[in-house]
Amino acid sequence: MKIGLVGLGYWGKIILKNLKQLGYEDVTICESREINWSEIGQKYKHVLDYKDLDCEYVFVIVPVSSHYEVCEYFLKRGCNVFCEKPLELTHHKCSNLFSIADAYKSNLFVDWLFTYNSAVNKIKSIIDKVGKPKSIIANRMNFGPVREDVSARWDLASHDVSIACHMLGENPNSCKWLDFKRDKQSKQFDSTVGIIDFPSTNVQINASWSYGIKNRMYTIEFDNLLMHWDDNTSIILYGNEAIDYEKSSPLHTSIQTFMKEKSDLETKQLKSKMR
Repeated sequence: MKIGLVGLGYWGKIILKNLKQLGYEDVTICESREINWSEIGQKYKHVLDYKDLDCEYVFVIVPVSSHYEVCEYFLKRGCNVFCEKPLELTHHKCSNLFSIADAYKSNLFVDWLFTYNSAVNKIKSIIDKVGKPKSIIANRMNFGPVREDVSARWDLASHDVSIACHMLGENPNSCKWLDFKRDKQSKQFDSTVGIIDFPSTNVQINASWSYGIKNRMYTIEFDNLLMHWDDNTSIILYGNEAIDYEKSSPLHTSIQTFMKEKSDLETKQLKSKMR
């Protein structure tokens, strides 16, 4: 199983570390900048141009402005693409990439990491059982890491949109965003507030990478009680009761799902040829 990794920045190094932990060793890195191999821990095969990668699976971890070009190239080669979120900044380009994946029998997987978070899925199971909450307030506030290619809305708050859609099993009716700079010297809007209107629930999102402390608290309001989820401590409180759940690595699960989904796709294609 040949794996390519395009981009060895902050998230690329984390992806590489997790691939190694999962036992995937046949990885070729595409990175134009100098690589500190002592920081990585071992040497891997290395190319400077992503078009020189020989791979069946590829992880695209580059600035958003390059996502479409790089993903399109690999999808048209029949490769299976795991792309860092957000996939693109327009619905039209996202839709085009999925259409290309279908046409070339490739698999396109977007890294919506928190939909594989065991706490999120525990909360979803409770919502599925007791009914939709009245409101959700989501905080994703911390100091860094700073991104220069997208704003905090796309980098941070997009996680919480994916969480809300997953938890509620619904798509939003509408949304309103206020993007602003807590740090006036920021190259991008480093903070955002969003109000997302779902058919059953209103979701308020507060996100910033220019905030003095790490606040990853969800408050979920039901008719008669509140649920609190602190992602810093992995604690879920349902009313006054602490909820037990089995904890696992969301990134491990998402990578394994990406690999498994391709295996499932190949099985379906093989069965189709045998008919």
